Amino acid sequence: MSWHGVEAVDDAIDATREFLFPASLGRWVRIAVVSVFVGGGGQLLGNAGNIAARIAGPAGVPGDPGPASAIAPSFAAPLAAAPAVPALLGSGLSPGASAVVGSVPLQTVTRPGAVGALGLAVAAGVALLVVGSVLLSPLFEFVLVDAIARDDVRLLRDLRTHLVNGLRYLGFQIGLAAAFVVPPAALVAAALLTGASPDRVLESPGVAAALAIAVAVYLLVYVLVARFTREFVVASMVADGGGVVDNWRRVWPLLRGQPWQTLVYLLMHALVGIGVSIVSTVLTLLGLLLVAVVAGVVGLAVGAAVGGGLGTGTGLGAGGVAAAIVGIPLFLLGVLLPVRVLTTTFSRSYEIASLCRFSNALGLISRYRNEPDATEGRDVGDGDDGRDDSGDTGGDDGRDDGGDIDGDDGRDTDDDFGGFVPATDVWETDGEEDRDGRR
Repeated sequence: MSWHGVEAVDDAIDATREFLFPASLGRWVRIAVVSVFVGGGGQLLGNAGNIAARIAGPAGVPGDPGPASAIAPSFAAPLAAAPAVPALLGSGLSPGASAVVGSVPLQTVTRPGAVGALGLAVAAGVALLVVGSVLLSPLFEFVLVDAIARDDVRLLRDLRTHLVNGLRYLGFQIGLAAAFVVPPAALVAAALLTGASPDRVLESPGVAAALAIAVAVYLLVYVLVARFTREFVVASMVADGGGVVDNWRRVWPLLRGQPWQTLVYLLMHALVGIGVSIVSTVLTLLGLLLVAVVAGVVGLAVGAAVGGGLGTGTGLGAGGVAAAIVGIPLFLLGVLLPVRVLTTTFSRSYEIASLCRFSNALGLISRYRNEPDATEGRDVGDGDDGRDDSGDTGGDDGRDDGGDIDGDDGRDTDDDFGGFVPATDVWETDGEEDRDGRR
């Protein structure tokens, strides 16, 4: 017996390789933009927001400048270590005047309130980005799935195409979150209104155990519904159209009808996630080493050039600033984003390929499958819609299990699934047949 979750790994590798390689700068840049918003990409912006909030601190409170006052010296240290910086700005001060800029002490220049206000502005900007990412994330989920399925990505076109689907998915997420939060909140409110004591409720071990089991099941149901909506229902909406609830009616029979396949998929998805994390960490560390070497060389060169005429302290300060200016953007754009493009594309391809294994009718990337009969022994889980195992309706259009049109174009199943076939070629037919196989 073959396991869908296991076989989908090879399909995902093939899909990722064909989609991203040979590398195209335009495609990688577009997918990098998409990857920021999908699959937890908003967490990157959330972390940035936390950093900005720490910098801002409770600024503006009289007599308490907050953490900004502790951070400010870290920005002022390079200036204090580089006594000739004012001279570079034309002040003409001697190295002995390192503690003042003009006639104003350096400590006055770095006012904690100003740094706190800047931090607040940064935090507000990042907060807007986080909110925007939350609102746009459902839409970009469809963009990524459709891009992998088409082997093509056009941001503006795909955003317009899937705007309605994105709004539907966002509404479903809001409703699911409300359904998750409201019942416990109602129970807590009822307990408070009736004066029930939590200690009294938990006195009985049986009641405490039952409550713990109920909470665990409640959380598990919520997590599974949210996960399968993103991993399977979104792809089903791209494949067949319709809303979230309609596509849950398509996906649920597949999961319910093949419980062991579903369980194996969940286990394999966890293992794939661990493997992706390991690969991502290794690639990030290797990239960090390369960037550190490049930034170090640039810093040494700038430090040597500046320090030759202005002193050792200035050379070190200028070299450190130059290394940071070169290294940070290079690490973000040259390491973090490319690694995220690889991992996001592979993870999403794995989920789409797994859905294809459950039902070839929803196989957006079935062209990457290598077996001669892609749907042999496959059960779509629900026969009410009249589809056979290959996803055809009644077999009237003459397609075989591989999705070809019998007798017209002379292609067999091996031609379709032996290598990469563009999506347009898969649907091409001779004569006057259209994409649905209808004459």
